[in-house]
Amino acid sequence: MNKFVNDGRVRLILLACSLLVLSACATSGGMKNSIKTRVDERWNLLFSGDLAGAYEYLSPGYRSSVSSTQYQRTVLLQRVRWTDATYIESDCSEATCKVKITLGYNISGAVPGVKNFKGKQTVVESWVLVDDNWYMVPKK
Repeated sequence: MNKFVNDGRVRLILLACSLLVLSACATSGGMKNSIKTRVDERWNLLFSGDLAGAYEYLSPGYRSSVSSTQYQRTVLLQRVRWTDATYIESDCSEATCKVKITLGYNISGAVPGVKNFKGKQTVVESWVLVDDNWYMVPKK
């Protein structure tokens, strides 16, 4: 009879371990989906011209030192105009994430005699998790 009790305990332990592993997989997959969603939302706001909305996706630390008006002015004064963004991948830890995206861009008057220069570039953005939300950390 002890054999059956022990078999039941072993099965229960194995079941608990399996559930733990599965929940860890679901969490990391959910984190990647969440970061991808936040990245896509931010870039869509930038493309639509909603700079105040895009500002809300910047890290709280950045927003504490740069006002929305200052941020918008900086973006509007750039000679580079982003045309599209494609999420490639992310490498995340518990509270930070490196996100690789391909950006399409257009530069007006970059080279004498060339009215517009169009190109694509792969960049890595830094994101940080604060209060269960991902925020982009701009380079200074």
